[in-house]
Amino acid sequence: MRAPAVRLALAGTALIGVLAGCVTRTPTSTEASRVALPSLAASLPAVPADDPKPAPSAASGSAAPTTSTTPAAPASSRPAGSPGPTGTTKGRPPGPPPAPGTAPRPRVPTGAELRKALLGSGDLPGFQVDGGDGGGDAGGGGCPALDTDFSSGASAKAEVLLFQSASTDSAYIRERVRQLGESRARAALDRVRGAPGSCGTFTTTVDRLGAVTVTVHRLGVGRIGDEATALRITMRPKIVSLVAVENLVLVRRGGTLIILSHTSLSAIDDALTVRAAAKAYTKTTSVW
Repeated sequence: MRAPAVRLALAGTALIGVLAGCVTRTPTSTEASRVALPSLAASLPAVPADDPKPAPSAASGSAAPTTSTTPAAPASSRPAGSPGPTGTTKGRPPGPPPAPGTAPRPRVPTGAELRKALLGSGDLPGFQVDGGDGGGDAGGGGCPALDTDFSSGASAKAEVLLFQSASTDSAYIRERVRQLGESRARAALDRVRGAPGSCGTFTTTVDRLGAVTVTVHRLGVGRIGDEATALRITMRPKIVSLVAVENLVLVRRGGTLIILSHTSLSAIDDALTVRAAAKAYTKTTSVW
């Protein structure tokens, strides 16, 4: 997350007077994908009851005996409901399936591992690494929930900036990865998730542009990692007729927080935002 001054800087110096009348695409939401859950136990047929022996029929013309001449079968000494010879309980499966094992928790990555997991020039078609660093906490943007990159308290961090060189839309993707620990990472994600409620619309001042009106809306990205949240941030400088748009996605994996910003001066590609966030998460799983 960056203050509007830095967000607009990502779009390039062409912000002032070069591009005019840009129109952003209507925000769309991507519903979380549904996951089919497997059956927890196989269906087992009930064990059939013992077949009773038929009573002997009376001879023709003779009276039926008042008592059976066939000796009764000895009563089983096995208590009711106890396992039979095959080890199964009569009429029921042998017991509940064993509880699934707990998935191993991701270990804490080093700074070198965070850097290795960053998006690179071959990960997103048309994008290449800019070579600049990820920058620090700009602050002062008018929305406390967005004016930090969560470097404070991080045990390791890494960042990269990619740009779409062949595009005329000045599209950029910036990725930051912060190792915060699970409780801090959860709190950071919750803080950003609440931004539309705390500062849905605000005005800030940007050098060379003056007053900039910023609006913040929720954006759907589906399920990525342990949890994810996304925002659509729209910036409208008052001195020029243009719109800069940023899709901001936070993905948590254990105590690792992935912060991905996709910025464009024209209609933004929501599908590209989702692909970039999913790819950033997948790369962490291939490193640690």
